[in-house]
Amino acid sequence: MSKLCRLLGLLLTATTLILAQPRADESEFFEKEIRPLLATQCFGCHSSKANPRFAGLSLDSREGVNKGSDSGPVIVPGDPDHSKLIRAVRGQTPVRMPPSGPLKAEQIAALARWISMGAPYPGETAQAASQLEFNLDQRRQEHWAWKPIQRTIPPAVHDETWVLQPSDRFVLAALERQGMKPARPADRRSLLRRLSFDLTGLPPSPEELAAFEADHSPNAYEKQVDRLLASPRFGEHWARHWMDLVRYSESHGSEGDPDTPGAWRYRDYLIRAFNSDVPYNDFIREQLAGDLLRNPRLNAIDRTNESMLGVAHLAMVEYGFQPLDPLEDRLKWTDNQVDVFAKTFQGLTVSCARCHDHKFDAISQKDYYGLYGIFSSARITESAIDLPEVANGNVAALVSQKKQIRKELAASWIDAARQLPGMLGRTTFLAAHQDDLSNTDSALQPWLALREKSVEAFPAAWKELADHWKAEIAARREFDSKNFQSAWDLRGSDYDQWFKRGSGVPQKPVKSGEFAILPNGDKIVSGIYPAGVYSHLLSQRQNGVIQSPRFKMDTDSVSVRVLGGSYATAQLIIENHGVSRGGHFFRIPMESDEMGWVRWDTAFWKGLTGYIEVATTEDVTYFNTFPRPKKKATGTKNETEDMPKAAEKPSERPVKPKDGRSWFGIDKVYFHNNTLTPKDDVVGLCYLLEGETPKTPAELARHYSDQLVKAIEAWENDSLSDNQAAFLDYFVRQGILPNSLKASEKLQAPVASYRAEEEKVPLLKRAPSVIEEAGGDQPLFIRGNHMNPGQPVPWHFLDALGGTVYADHATARLSLAETLVSPQDPLTSRVLVNRVWKYLFGSGIVRTVDNFGKLGEPPTHPELLDWLATRFVDDGWSTKKLIRLLATSQTYQMDSVPSNDAAQNDPTNKWLQHMPVKRLEAEAIRDSALFVSGGLDLTMFGPSIPTWYARDSGKTSGDTPKGPLDGGGRRSVYLEVRRNISNPFLEVFDQPKPSSTRGQRDITSVPAQSLALLNDPLIIDQANRWAKAVLAKDQTPSARIEDMFVRALGRPPFPEERDAAQTLLEQMRKEHAPAGADADFAAWSDLAHSIMNLKEFIYIR
Repeated sequence: MSKLCRLLGLLLTATTLILAQPRADESEFFEKEIRPLLATQCFGCHSSKANPRFAGLSLDSREGVNKGSDSGPVIVPGDPDHSKLIRAVRGQTPVRMPPSGPLKAEQIAALARWISMGAPYPGETAQAASQLEFNLDQRRQEHWAWKPIQRTIPPAVHDETWVLQPSDRFVLAALERQGMKPARPADRRSLLRRLSFDLTGLPPSPEELAAFEADHSPNAYEKQVDRLLASPRFGEHWARHWMDLVRYSESHGSEGDPDTPGAWRYRDYLIRAFNSDVPYNDFIREQLAGDLLRNPRLNAIDRTNESMLGVAHLAMVEYGFQPLDPLEDRLKWTDNQVDVFAKTFQGLTVSCARCHDHKFDAISQKDYYGLYGIFSSARITESAIDLPEVANGNVAALVSQKKQIRKELAASWIDAARQLPGMLGRTTFLAAHQDDLSNTDSALQPWLALREKSVEAFPAAWKELADHWKAEIAARREFDSKNFQSAWDLRGSDYDQWFKRGSGVPQKPVKSGEFAILPNGDKIVSGIYPAGVYSHLLSQRQNGVIQSPRFKMDTDSVSVRVLGGSYATAQLIIENHGVSRGGHFFRIPMESDEMGWVRWDTAFWKGLTGYIEVATTEDVTYFNTFPRPKKKATGTKNETEDMPKAAEKPSERPVKPKDGRSWFGIDKVYFHNNTLTPKDDVVGLCYLLEGETPKTPAELARHYSDQLVKAIEAWENDSLSDNQAAFLDYFVRQGILPNSLKASEKLQAPVASYRAEEEKVPLLKRAPSVIEEAGGDQPLFIRGNHMNPGQPVPWHFLDALGGTVYADHATARLSLAETLVSPQDPLTSRVLVNRVWKYLFGSGIVRTVDNFGKLGEPPTHPELLDWLATRFVDDGWSTKKLIRLLATSQTYQMDSVPSNDAAQNDPTNKWLQHMPVKRLEAEAIRDSALFVSGGLDLTMFGPSIPTWYARDSGKTSGDTPKGPLDGGGRRSVYLEVRRNISNPFLEVFDQPKPSSTRGQRDITSVPAQSLALLNDPLIIDQANRWAKAVLAKDQTPSARIEDMFVRALGRPPFPEERDAAQTLLEQMRKEHAPAGADADFAAWSDLAHSIMNLKEFIYIR
């Protein structure tokens, strides 16, 4: 480090760096986290309205907090550990607060964080606050953001020659009113470096710099703007901006930080969207309701539904691993969805109205719950995005071949059924089926019980058997009727109420008699299914997910009759949250091809709402949330499994099948207040009792044959009854009817052909998504307390912006998007153009880019903001046209050195007298290091690269992938983003945590940043790589130095810098020589490392 410090002393030039240091939105944190907590837990005894007011402490105003209690201050700003308030809630004082019971750990942490901030307390004085009333009309009239956009005219200016774009007039007019002149134009190299970073996040190459300097055409600069806008790198850079807004993450955080499978597809979608300049109004429709669009955008290359990927960010929520209160957890992350929506698209802190009417803005608590209902109705899931022609491309061929196989099987089975009387009496047959004698449900049990009856005794025995089964079926039906409530019978019209998605899921239930051809092995089919819903009737590679309507849990148990395999799953999702309790998970992996009952104990969750989901493995909601159960639901008939216990080791977690096969079936759902198992009233044996009555064992044998032939003929014609299906299924599963390729020579060719065709069924691409349940209006939670629900609130938009009501809940998200892009919404276009302005000019016209409310800053150039918003819409909502307009403006092309007057009279550069100096974002710093070293791999798209961690970082574990040090050379946008484990290099340069909207990143200056550039293994590795590339060129040392400066800084070195670099090389060679290493290489590596440590390397002017 000492060597590098000496070098930096030689190379650093005296340059004034002017940059904004934006603070975190402390007011919003207080309103969202602290004020509701104080209101519910403290104001009852410690507020201006409390009677009596205990200890003289009032916490409902800034003055009261500053004054403290009768015994002195209760808060030490910046020092929570020595604040009486924190000590009291932690139980570190004689009297613990609040007296009603201890706060939750996260509530105490929020209070501590607030005090660490300095205990900011926004709002009025205590007297004014007590008189403050929510008056929506008054607030709407008084605040600029609620007012319609005005079609402003660019003003006249004195210096007409300075103007290149209409936007320049607004800036220049403001400067002239302030008595200032704009800065001179930037030099070409600085300008292209600025433009390249702003548009692509990468520096210009030496060749691009040289070409621009040599181009003397009048539109030379415009050509560079167009080139960079057309670059694939543009979408990569601007997608990262949007990822900040929607808190993009590939994991859900909380205790286990479970994956969000396929999240990277949303990132790639963003890159494509920005590169292709999708109109922003269409982009909004996709972000909010891409799954509901009738005419979605299609990706012709991947053959996928591109629009459907837009809603993936709705699934990128943080949720608890094992919440005891799933409704509270759901409320938190639905609140996060509302918060992200409102800030991203409207620049409003709607979430501050969760517990009460907004303290400052024209947003009521009813407004909040009007939006809450919309987002809480979107069920998080994974969805296949392939186009129907991809998913179902060979369905017709499979259906045709399956019909032929059914015909061949029927012929083979009829031949075997006619030979059944001779088979039934064979010793080997009787020995093989002896166990069926004790199985009263077995279709063979009557034969085994009656075959030795005399001719005289047989009729009475048969009548006794028939009477028994009539009574048994009646008893079973009475038992089920008495003990169970049929919630849904999915063999009929009840299925219409369920949500369904996937290539294998039918729109209507199938009749009894359906079957599936096994994908391999000697066995042809597994059996004959009863009526119901199945995902695999053509292929186990087809996908599917079905979900019940939401229901209120009023019973102790919920039972479903299911079958399935390859970790298809039936699960009960409570309050839109896959929950667990006491280590017992409400998730049943299915591993049986026969229908069986499984039960969930719902006694603990009474009063809450939930829904049932049955899905193939890749489509299971929250698949990665929970470990693999140690016990499986085998689905054996009339069997109820205890809830599987949680796995202890990562190795016991489910492993998704590599061949993509997974499948399920379901036919019934019951509610009940017991732990009993429903009894089947469809028994194959009962079909034997139909038709003519046999009078002797011989007639019984022929009766078996006749009934079986009738069932097979009905099966061939797709007209089986339920009892016939159960009867036929028994003989197929027992192998009594030929069901193997070895025994059915005629079937070998058609089955082989079918299996070959079935292998062509594609493995579908999936991404995070939502399923719209079109739920009902949500109650307003009094003071935000979900345990105290008020009246239901209709789904609607903000009353201050028209209050559009969304009566059609099935399309409410799409209607909400249409509201945002309508001419009546004054915020959508303003917020977007302000964000673009911020990305180009360092600060927004409204500097609080995520808050256009009263606590935000007013626009510095309001007429310019409205002109840009209008122009943006007039230009077809084109983001690229907007960027081109601003990038080609004279304002953007100014130098970054302020005049003396500006430095003194406008130190924050409010009036844009000059372009600000901007520090590169974290990703651009890392990408620049890869670029200058020659190690940057510009491969686009694909799964994210796991983050590299040092061995002693404490951030790795047996199931946490460790990626390559340089991320495989990929751009930072392709690195994995997780909630609980951040990239250490990017984090130190202020890459935000993916928790909420961050349109304005923090720009900190901390020692860790200098240490990262000095010591981070990535930087050292890239310096070594750069040195190798430099030495590979046949150049003089002076030429090498010049190339390095141009590549890293966009300019050749100043004479003193060249001399300092040469001096360093000489010194470093001498220091490295005694060590026996390649002294020349080491010296050049030190120089490369030093250049990357220059301030100019991470700033643009």
